[in-house]
Amino acid sequence: MELYQFGDSPCCMKVRMVMAEKGLARELKTVASYKFDHYQPDYQALNPHSRVPTLVHEGRVVIQSSNIAEYLDEMFPDPPLQPRDPFEKSKMREWMKEEEEFLFPLIVTLSFNTMMKLRAEGYGMEQLREWSLLHPDQERAQDYLARVTSPVDTEGLAAAEKKFRWHMERLEKQLEESDGPWICGRAFTLADICLAGIMDRIEYLDRDGLFDGLPRVGKWVSDLKARRSYAAAVHEPDDRMWGPLKPVPAKEENA
Repeated sequence: MELYQFGDSPCCMKVRMVMAEKGLARELKTVASYKFDHYQPDYQALNPHSRVPTLVHEGRVVIQSSNIAEYLDEMFPDPPLQPRDPFEKSKMREWMKEEEEFLFPLIVTLSFNTMMKLRAEGYGMEQLREWSLLHPDQERAQDYLARVTSPVDTEGLAAAEKKFRWHMERLEKQLEESDGPWICGRAFTLADICLAGIMDRIEYLDRDGLFDGLPRVGKWVSDLKARRSYAAAVHEPDDRMWGPLKPVPAKEENA
């Protein structure tokens, strides 16, 4: 079982956490997005959308992180990560979609403005331009370089934070209705796992204040982090991109 992934991706953390819950052995293959590895022909032959993660299991390719999570749960059903009750399963899928369609795009906005722009400082523009030449669509590559070097979009950041908070208030209500401790009630499911990487990124962006005044969400996050599968799946410090909690190291002066 091979997982093509990037070590600081919430979507990849999601799949690693499912694997950890199941106790599955896997080989991790790094796809360095900052070098545009995901646009190279060998990888595009596996994943035509040029996204991570990609799972190769017994020679068969599975793409899209939530789809991979469901595939693994059905292929390896012990322990089960989907409720048997149809209503609870509908709630699980609702929150999986919430992560894909709403929370992840908000994370992209927050991350780009507080993490991606540090690449110019960390790697230097000469290196970024060299890597950009590996992108098969040079118009998109040059747009990426322009966005990396443009000023922080403060209005976009504020709007993303406001929207994210609204979704967390929804989550607080869901945890109240389900009576917790998990999104679907007593059962730990793929819904909890799919949101785990999002919560990790929010904390890494030093924006966990977005949970303030939401006691059920705060308790749920603490319970998530206490699981062994979370500890096994969370990003290694060296794999983390630069950000508020990992500043770009100061360059050493020549003696």
